[in-house]
Amino acid sequence: MAQPRIPHIASIEIDPAYRPEWFVESAGAHVPLPPPDVTPPRTDLPGTVIVWTDSNHSHLPLISIEQGKPHSRYDWTSWWQFVVGEQYRRLSRPLYTRLPFHYHRIPGALRNMAARLMLSSQAPSTQLSNAFPAFPIEQGFELLVHVWRRFALPPDQTTPFTSETVLTHDVDTSAGYRWVKQTAELELAYGFQSVWNVVGQVPSTHFPVLDWLVDHGCSIGLHGYNHDNKLAFLAPEQIRRRLDACRPLIERYDIRCFRSPSWFRSDALFKVLADYVTVDYSRLDTDRSCPGGVGGCLWTKPFTLNGLTHVPTTVPFEDPLYWGHTPEQLVDFWRPKVDWLHACGGGIVVNTHPEPQFSGNARMLDAYARFLELLAGLHGSR
Repeated sequence: MAQPRIPHIASIEIDPAYRPEWFVESAGAHVPLPPPDVTPPRTDLPGTVIVWTDSNHSHLPLISIEQGKPHSRYDWTSWWQFVVGEQYRRLSRPLYTRLPFHYHRIPGALRNMAARLMLSSQAPSTQLSNAFPAFPIEQGFELLVHVWRRFALPPDQTTPFTSETVLTHDVDTSAGYRWVKQTAELELAYGFQSVWNVVGQVPSTHFPVLDWLVDHGCSIGLHGYNHDNKLAFLAPEQIRRRLDACRPLIERYDIRCFRSPSWFRSDALFKVLADYVTVDYSRLDTDRSCPGGVGGCLWTKPFTLNGLTHVPTTVPFEDPLYWGHTPEQLVDFWRPKVDWLHACGGGIVVNTHPEPQFSGNARMLDAYARFLELLAGLHGSR
C-alpha cells in the first residue's frame, strides 16, 4: 500500500479580529500543509495576512485578505481534498490483522486489554511531538475554512452550519445483541432513532432484533464483512468479493451506510464502497482511536468525496476509557466538545458498541443515559 508523503503539521494562528465566537483558546489548532507535488505553495500573499504559522522560527503566511478577496498559500480545492481525504495520514497495519485466525477468538476482556495497550501511545497529549491531532477538539482546519468561506463565498452562500445529532452503534459480535434493545429503548425515550452498524455475516438468529430496530424507526448499516479488521488492507477485487457477500443483508435492510471495523480506512476501500452504499461513517474529525495510527479528516460536517458522502464521527463516546477515564467521567469529558460542535455547527455524531467490555454493561448504560439527557436539551438534535 502506497504511503503518503510526510507533510508538515502546522500550528496556526489567526488574527483575533477574525476569530469566530466558537474559538477555544485552550484547544488545538493544527493544519497539515500539503507537499509541493500536491499543490505548489505561493511564495508571497498580497494584502493583509490574517492566518499564519510560525514554523522553524520563520513566519509563514497561510491566508491573506486584499480588498475583501482571500488569497491562500495553497490552491484551496487541492488543500481541502488533501486534508478531508486524509492524504497526509500514514496508515499502519497492526500485526493482529495478519493473523491466520479471527482475532475475536481471543476473549473480549483480553482483547480490550490489548487495545488499551495498543492505543496507549496515541493518548491525547500537549507535548509538541504528539500534540496533533488535538483531542477531543482539533479546531485548526475548521478555523481555516471559516475564514476562507467568509471572504470567498457570496453572502447568500455563507449561511451558518446547523448542528445535528446522530447516534450510531457498531455491533461487532453476537455478545453485543443482548444490549441492543435496552440501549435503543433508552434512546427512543429521549426522542432519538439511531443507526446500528452490523457485520455482513450476522447470524439469522439476530434478525428479530434488527427487525425490531427497523420497526421502531432505527436504521441498519454495514460494519464490514466479519470484523477481522483486514478489509481496508485488501486489494479492490478482494474488498468487492467481501461486500458482494453482504448483498443479502444490504437488500434485506435497505442498507445505505457503512462504518469500517475499528476505524481502518483506505482509498481503495472507499472507491469500492461507493458502489454499495451512499454514506460512510468511518472517518473521525480527530482520530486517536484507530489502531492504524492517528489522523482524522479535521472537519465536523458531512462532505462528499469521490462519489461517497462522509459523515465524520465526532464523539467516540467510549474512547476516553482507553486513557484512564471512568464511565462516570464521560459526560463531563464530552460536554465541552458537544458545546463546541453545537456552536460551530458541527455534527454531533456519537458512536458506541453494545459489547459487554464497552457499553454493554450497567455502568456504561447509566453514563450513556446521562449523555442522552445532555443531547436531548440541544437545539437541532434528532
